[in-house]
Amino acid sequence: MLKVLIVEDDPGISRLLGALLHFEGYEIEDAKDWDDTLFAVEQIRPDLAIVDVHLRTGDGFDLLRQIRAHGDPDTARTPVLMMSGMDYRARCRQCGANGFLEKPFDRMALLEAIRRATEAEPVDNKE
Repeated sequence: MLKVLIVEDDPGISRLLGALLHFEGYEIEDAKDWDDTLFAVEQIRPDLAIVDVHLRTGDGFDLLRQIRAHGDPDTARTPVLMMSGMDYRARCRQCGANGFLEKPFDRMALLEAIRRATEAEPVDNKE
């Protein structure tokens, strides 16, 4: 069972995404802010992090850069799938994301993006 870390500060979206992924057989962990996210990536070692671009506690791009620049190579290579209501596909790729989902997305698009992100080669992009 893959562990997925959901980094989303909107409780409704977080619950919905968590329920959908749980139903699909994923183990779910939640993070609401930077500190929670960095702790979870280091300690829980998720197989994938799904990170919202716009967080109340900071910019999702900066958070992604922080993960990629982490001193522990396993943490730095954590697959990260970014999501937003605006198309930031190119910027996410430049920052080292393994994929991007534009909200609203359907179940099949989500599952396909997860499959691609977790099967891809690790990203070593340290911007």
